[in-house]
Amino acid sequence: MKRPLSVAAVVAILAFCAVSLMLYAGARLNVTSSFPPGIYWVVDKAPAKGDLVLFCPPQQAVFQLAHERGYLPGGTCPGGYMHLLKRLAAVPGDEVQISAEGVRVNGQLQVRSQPLQQDPRGRSMPHPQSAPFRLGSAEVLMLSDYSRLSFDGRYFGAVPQAQLGEVVEPWLVWRKTPL
Repeated sequence: MKRPLSVAAVVAILAFCAVSLMLYAGARLNVTSSFPPGIYWVVDKAPAKGDLVLFCPPQQAVFQLAHERGYLPGGTCPGGYMHLLKRLAAVPGDEVQISAEGVRVNGQLQVRSQPLQQDPRGRSMPHPQSAPFRLGSAEVLMLSDYSRLSFDGRYFGAVPQAQLGEVVEPWLVWRKTPL
């Protein structure tokens, strides 16, 4: 009976080593519905408008609320939050307007950006300012153009550019149809 246990232990150790090596090499796993679940690969470049970017949510009340409601799982970011994967939709100097119609960047309505009034459990969603505003020299807006249910900039507004992390590209994803 010891042999099956030792084989299982070896398999578990090899799997752990393989996953660790992939993470070290640049693989990132997305399990949220903001973008297709799967494996994304880190790209060696500075974040630019339109890129998929991992970022740590700033320690603000809106993110604490999201964490308490289960929109934002725990992770390794300050505040105990998980990294978020979003598209860099607006950069410093861009004009942004968040309204019931959706998010406009420089007058252009963004795809699947209409905010929900309530979450699936009937709780009111947070809504940042609706008057047009220009992003400051160190602010960006992060959105999902994949899922209308994503917790993104339509609910938390601009975030500090310093929160941005790695640029990633899909490598192996298993659901490509937008939600």
